[in-house]
Amino acid sequence: MKKQKKIEVIPAPLNKRIFAFLLDWYLGSAFSAIPVGLLWNMRTGETAINTDITLFEAPWGWLAGLLGLLFGAIYYYGIPCGVWKGQTFGKRLMNIRITGEDGQPLAPDRLAVRQIAGVMILEGSFMLTGKYVTQMLAMLTTATVGTALGYTMFAIFLLSAWMVFKGGNAVHDLWACSRVVINQDKNE
Repeated sequence: MKKQKKIEVIPAPLNKRIFAFLLDWYLGSAFSAIPVGLLWNMRTGETAINTDITLFEAPWGWLAGLLGLLFGAIYYYGIPCGVWKGQTFGKRLMNIRITGEDGQPLAPDRLAVRQIAGVMILEGSFMLTGKYVTQMLAMLTTATVGTALGYTMFAIFLLSAWMVFKGGNAVHDLWACSRVVINQDKNE
């Protein structure tokens, strides 16, 4: 039986995490806007890109929202799960990665909790994927419910940001038992 080499887990510096977050926020939002914008252009003939799925006629708003979430999941989950283990583009650029608390690669189910439930949706008040969730909820219920969810997501985001500044782990890290650490994998 091959013994795994114990690696020292060095938490990622705050400045690298912030820069990676901002870059991933921009790229993830741009990527998740692709199907929504294309569907809007095909349905209306307009050249402007619309990302407000509530402006679509039924059932096209639902399709646009689901495709936007799918593209967001590809960026936030698919890439760190299958392409660059534990890394989005921003984390790769900053040479940091998502791991379990022990420094080992994060299991796909825990990565899904962190990236999809945590980052994309519950803490997604500034992310386009979070906007799609609140807009779909508003289409299902009332605008008031969507607005209330948006404020709740913003509060969770603020709590998470405060937790990162105080101790290094965001809400999504606590839910997934994950950490963001300096990448020490020399095989990349």
